[in-house]
Amino acid sequence: MDLKEKIKTAKARQQELQLLIDAWEETLPKKKFGEKNDHVEPTIDTPMGKISETLMSGSLGDYYKQPKEEHNGSN
Repeated sequence: MDLKEKIKTAKARQQELQLLIDAWEETLPKKKFGEKNDHVEPTIDTPMGKISETLMSGSLGDYYKQPKEEHNGSN
C-alpha cells in the first residue's frame, strides 16, 4: 500500500468515526445556551464584587483586594 492509498484509507476512517461521534452526540442531553459543563466555580466576596477563587488566586487577586474607591479614577 503506497502513501496515497494510506491517506485515502485514513480519510475514509475519519469520516466513519465522525459519523459515529455525531450519532453519539445526538444522544447526549442538550445544554442550555451558555452552559458549558456541570462545574460550579466557587466565588469570593471582595470590596470590588464577586470573583472566582481561580481568578482571586492569580494576578487579579491584588486588584480585587483593594477598596473600590481606589479604582474610580481609572475607569
